[in-house]
Amino acid sequence: MSQVKTNTSFLYIAALICLIAVSLFTFSKSSFFAVENIRFIGLDNVREDEVLRLIGIVNGENMFLVDTETLAQKAELHPLIDSADVAKELPSTLVFKIQERLPVALILAKDGLVEVDRQGTLLRFHDTWPEKDCPILTGVEVPETLGPGQKLSNASLDKGLKLLEQAPANLLSIFGEVNIAEDGQVYIYLTTGKKVLLGFNEDYKAKLELLNELLNSEEYKQIEKAYTYIDLKAGKPVLGL
Repeated sequence: MSQVKTNTSFLYIAALICLIAVSLFTFSKSSFFAVENIRFIGLDNVREDEVLRLIGIVNGENMFLVDTETLAQKAELHPLIDSADVAKELPSTLVFKIQERLPVALILAKDGLVEVDRQGTLLRFHDTWPEKDCPILTGVEVPETLGPGQKLSNASLDKGLKLLEQAPANLLSIFGEVNIAEDGQVYIYLTTGKKVLLGFNEDYKAKLELLNELLNSEEYKQIEKAYTYIDLKAGKPVLGL
């Protein structure tokens, strides 16, 4: 008799578990878990509608069936987006966490200006001066076959970007133009009108620190108007007329 009761209890429990499982499965497929909201975090230079066009229509899709990795890859097709991560907030919200590519320089090209990020990726092309001010890189050629989102592999560009990366922030703010000459020498034109000669060496950090120290010294400020360029090719600042 007790064996019969045990078997009956087991059947009841198994049936209950199956009923709960079916109910949960059915509930998970209901409209309660349909995508209704999409939220973006980290968008400053990219409009939400530009990303929405890339990812396509997801509203109404079941949250449990949404492939977040595929959505992230679609968002990353935008030339100004470096990386994207998509998370689900149940019951009905998708959250896009975006890391944008930020311009660090402008390349003077044949038809205008081209924004470029620290990795050498082309961002936007401009016929007029863009709102975000960056140092100009000259001596760098942009092939007509390249467009936004593509990386420019160029030794002169690499040299210019390395210099900008090594420059102190307060010094970077007065860089007007960085010229990479055909022979590989580097020249900086400051917004103050001064020309700085750096030479060939690509380890610019020490020279830039010397330049920063010089420009902030009281002694230099008293005589700066008498000189037009600063020569740092030999590693020690030499002022020239």
